[in-house]
Amino acid sequence: MVTSRHSNRDDNKNKLSWWQLMMFGVGCTIGTGFFLGSSIAIQKSGFMVLFIFLLAALATLFVYDALAQMTVLNPEKGSFRSYVKEAYGRWAGFGMGWLYWSSEMLILGSSLTAIGIFTQFWFPSLPLWLLAAGYSVLALFVVILGSKGINKTENIFAIVKVAAIMMFILVAGIAFIKGTNGVKSIQGSAIQWFGSGWTGAWRGLLYAFYAFSGIEVMGFMAVNLRNPQDAPKAGRFMLLAITVLYVFSLGLALLFIAKDHLTPDRSPLLIPLEIMGLPVLVHIMNAVLIIAGFSILVASLYGVSTMLVALAEGGDARPGWQIGKARSSCRFMR
Repeated sequence: MVTSRHSNRDDNKNKLSWWQLMMFGVGCTIGTGFFLGSSIAIQKSGFMVLFIFLLAALATLFVYDALAQMTVLNPEKGSFRSYVKEAYGRWAGFGMGWLYWSSEMLILGSSLTAIGIFTQFWFPSLPLWLLAAGYSVLALFVVILGSKGINKTENIFAIVKVAAIMMFILVAGIAFIKGTNGVKSIQGSAIQWFGSGWTGAWRGLLYAFYAFSGIEVMGFMAVNLRNPQDAPKAGRFMLLAITVLYVFSLGLALLFIAKDHLTPDRSPLLIPLEIMGLPVLVHIMNAVLIIAGFSILVASLYGVSTMLVALAEGGDARPGWQIGKARSSCRFMR
């Protein structure tokens, strides 16, 4: 009886508090979808990008809140895949699991490409494939450490990314109010971002949702909460925090960037710092972009591996030798 009490205490120590899950969610969500993908959303939507980011945040909140409520009632390692399977049958769980796995594999590739491009800002002679291979090995090492190691890593990354965005808001806000070299001439071009209309906003909505991708990985980690009842609260605070950071930083960035300065391969938070003539901050922000991309890479690997384990345990992902054994058994029975 004493042993069981000690084991329960140890299990509780290894569990997460709601704010740790919140920081994990911040680390999994703020990444290349915001730092790089938001440039496409701006090109499509103009100043309406601020509205569509609020709309995407609200829609993401509804999705996560439903997922969190299901996690509270029935904590499952497979998260939404397990709930779909219970509700609609094995075929639905099979399809959902492998569809998610496929989409995350594509995200892995895009994240590796983005990190490589950011790194080539400093080392242009290094080939992209070599950088991608190096980051892949490093990310696999983090995932091997297990959920505890991933949570600590993502918490550190979250602090770095939030601090960088807050630094940008502070610097851009002061520069806009006081004016610095070259800033006053750029401010007049901010009017170019008006006039995109609702059709432009609709086209940019997809890229706004991309900035909130990673919320499902938070659902995977929610099963490790010390108190599962705190899952909805962690998601709400997380979404509120990153939405405020997104809207304020992009709103300030639009005051500095002219349309001909923005391209899909350049971050809208990096260009204003270049315009202000702050090379040190440009290099710091580029380092943050690499960290952000790497954290999304780790989160995607964690999501892929967790989903694959859930599929295997559910009999929907069998090793090749088991499939061969099953086939030979069928032939023998015939």
